[in-house]
Amino acid sequence: MNIKEIAKLAKTSASSVSRVINSSGYVKEEVRQRINKVLEETGYRPNAFAKALHSKKSHTIGVILPKINATSSGECVAGIDGFFSAKGYSILLGNTHHQLNKELEFLDIFKEKQVDGVIFIATVLTPEHHKKLQKLAIPTVIIGQESPNNIPCVLFDEYHAAKEMTQYLLTTGKQRIAFIGVDESDISVGVHRRQGYLDALREQHIPIDEHLLAKGDFTHQSGFAACRAIFEKNTLKPDAIFAANDKMAIGAMNYLFSMDLQIPRDISVCGVGGGTLAQFYHPQLTTLIYDYKQAGIIASDLLYRQINKDQSESITAHKTWVNYQLMIGKSTQ
Repeated sequence: MNIKEIAKLAKTSASSVSRVINSSGYVKEEVRQRINKVLEETGYRPNAFAKALHSKKSHTIGVILPKINATSSGECVAGIDGFFSAKGYSILLGNTHHQLNKELEFLDIFKEKQVDGVIFIATVLTPEHHKKLQKLAIPTVIIGQESPNNIPCVLFDEYHAAKEMTQYLLTTGKQRIAFIGVDESDISVGVHRRQGYLDALREQHIPIDEHLLAKGDFTHQSGFAACRAIFEKNTLKPDAIFAANDKMAIGAMNYLFSMDLQIPRDISVCGVGGGTLAQFYHPQLTTLIYDYKQAGIIASDLLYRQINKDQSESITAHKTWVNYQLMIGKSTQ
């Protein structure tokens, strides 16, 4: 079927059919209903490429994510997909496996695919990222990291969340709180979460013990190894472990179990993330909960307004913060 044949069946002009298909102009309601009925009966679907040429929009959104099976990334994508599916858009996913060169590559691929916009779930923003994003010339929103290029960002309040978690541990009587972080190249998690932990200790005049600090890479295995390193370096053992994400916290818990330590009787453990992993692990993990799905929806709304050139507010300077919640589980005393 083509547009002329659809027009003949609907007893109208090809231009009216084109306006209905592309939502590009006025058509009498009676005629619109006849056209839609024929479209439904024939199962006609317009050629996506031709439609894009006509409307100058591809109705596709490119999403770059660091790891497709990570809870945070998956929830963000669920929010993005739900928002744009309702508006007739398709999603193209670029799964990078934490490889920076793949992130840069997907920015080029999405430009070639002529996507209408890009949502970048970022862990690191390098000078190469900034240069590439400036040249992209496609509406973009970043989730998780702040861009100096005035690109709209959806941010998590990592500093205050980590500070509140550390303050909570202090109220339970803990004094030697170890911290398992990540590399500082990840500004949001590697710098801001760590700084919130450090400042909470300093405000209570608790000296910073470098031997209580270790780094992982967000995985269970790295949490296990980091916890082991902390215990091997300290004669006076920590009374709490604060890991920068739930997977590393659970990895640390497994090391503690291997040392015949009981949680929370002998030592408290907490993390960040708040997914089903934390809720159904035993003992239930004390964690910071972020609404990652809502972050995806917020980012989608910002991007959609950019695509449709909503000038009602200064979108380019927009920073939106996602709320967090401290969930007290059974892993802290």
